[in-house]
Amino acid sequence: MKRRALLVAAAAATTTSVAGCLADAPGAEPEPDADGTPTSTPYRRLVDQTFEVERVECGNEYGSHDVTSGDDVVTIEGVLDGRNTCYTAELVTAEYDSDADELYVDIASVEKDDSEGCATCIVEIEYVATFTFENGTPSSIRVEQRGATSGSASSSQSVSGSGSGGEPTATPSPSDSA
Repeated sequence: MKRRALLVAAAAATTTSVAGCLADAPGAEPEPDADGTPTSTPYRRLVDQTFEVERVECGNEYGSHDVTSGDDVVTIEGVLDGRNTCYTAELVTAEYDSDADELYVDIASVEKDDSEGCATCIVEIEYVATFTFENGTPSSIRVEQRGATSGSASSSQSVSGSGSGGEPTATPSPSDSA
């Protein structure tokens, strides 16, 4: 008889301890306190990303990008340079570091694989990258873009407060310093 009571008590204790661990898993809903408010901050995570090249044309207005954030979305609009019309832009890296609450994005101009009959001119490659987050945007956004002729340009944006809004930031283009 005592053995059954011991097994029932052990099963109840195991179920209770496992249930407590599952509630603390990342992404789990926080338990409300007595007045109904959550007791912990919701877990922020990157849930979607898109990258699109919008235009490739000869020109000399390149090397800049704007970063905006709000409503759980970070948008980067930029212009890279390419050596000729056979160049395009590519999202090389997009990483969210939850410990640092930072989004790092690396965008580069690259030559297309199937390039033939390219016009010889320096080109402007316009792109838009969007990153959708759950539970607000990161407090820091770091962008590096590498053009074919202009080299590398980078910028950082820190958002004060909740990490869910911010002013656009831009990197100057090479023509701004002339």
